[in-house]
Amino acid sequence: MKLKRNTTWRFFAIVLATLFVLSMIPSTTIPNTSVIVNDGPQTDVKTSISAPYKAALMVGGDETDLGFSYTAILAMEAIETIYTNWTVSISKRVEYWNQVNVLKAYGDDDYDVVFLVGGQFGYDIMATNVTQDYLDTLFVLVPGWGYSDKANVVGLGPAFQTEGMYLAGVLSGLMTETDRLAVVFGDWFDYLAMEFYAFKAGVKSVNNDTCVYARSAGAWDDAAAGKQITSALIDTHNVDIVVQVADLTGRGVISACIEAGITVIGSVGDQWTLAPFNTMTSIGMNTQAFFEVIIKSAENGTAWDDFSYTSLDMMIGNYLHPYHNYNDTIPQSVKDQVDLVEAGIANGSIVVPQVATDDPPDDPTGCDPTAPPEIPGFPPLYIMLTTSIMLGVMLLLVNRSRKIANKN
Repeated sequence: MKLKRNTTWRFFAIVLATLFVLSMIPSTTIPNTSVIVNDGPQTDVKTSISAPYKAALMVGGDETDLGFSYTAILAMEAIETIYTNWTVSISKRVEYWNQVNVLKAYGDDDYDVVFLVGGQFGYDIMATNVTQDYLDTLFVLVPGWGYSDKANVVGLGPAFQTEGMYLAGVLSGLMTETDRLAVVFGDWFDYLAMEFYAFKAGVKSVNNDTCVYARSAGAWDDAAAGKQITSALIDTHNVDIVVQVADLTGRGVISACIEAGITVIGSVGDQWTLAPFNTMTSIGMNTQAFFEVIIKSAENGTAWDDFSYTSLDMMIGNYLHPYHNYNDTIPQSVKDQVDLVEAGIANGSIVVPQVATDDPPDDPTGCDPTAPPEIPGFPPLYIMLTTSIMLGVMLLLVNRSRKIANKN
């Protein structure tokens, strides 16, 4: 009896074990509804999202310069107003040490799209590969390039503001009075090299007698460094137009230009109000247009198909803001020439170069005088006049000494 009972229990145990194993095998006729957890690398990404949608923005720079971070914040606020199905979160002045933490928080909260505006995010966050822990989130780097191996990361191509820089170069080359120009960056990245060489090409296309200097402050939040660098450019090289692409460091650039009474050109946002009498224009960037491309694609359920393993080459920085107080100072012929160049870029007859370098270029040579100018055609006369003056002074001193001696 005991043996029979044991056999019966074994039979039921086998049946229960079999049912348990079968329950663990997924059915091929039921859609995959498994929950993806974020405690390790994932291998699958979602191909569509559904309302309500969630988008976040992370900016690393200061917004008081009315530049890169400021325009991104305005763009995100516009997204929230225009696209009512989207919930928006904005994280301002994200410190380097806190970048990964903020990104993880958005990933854990199942945000559909996270915009990261600032070159430091690409170099720092992408190095940690943390985005691969949240494959259901699309991360958008502005700027961003070189990450085409990741299905849920898309970047704005590096040449996004080269056309606007070229236009600023044309304007500066026509308006400079000293033929000495400069661009001051907060730091030097290869995509910023593209902007510098685009500016220089624009200058040289209308004025080949110019010298164009490049400077990197090594920081985006050091106004004192920006002012010191710009003052040195003015005092040493007689620069009379400076383009600043430097965030908070650019506030120091602007300050130096105001004190010296020279012209500054802003970037990204219309920075005229920071120096109304010294800002000739600013190089514009339509950040909102880029954001909307991503948002619309996400709503349509095509974001991963459209952007996976890609970098978007959108020329959103391809125009100049108004001339404001310089409007009456700039000749109409100069304005017309800038407009013609803009049209030529648009129709493809003018091609803006895209040159990337790891380091800033050396200063141009032959730009600064190293000796007093000679009298044209009469170098001996210059020497004779100098010698005669010296001899005359000596004779007067000797004669005065004799008179004193005779009197005594």
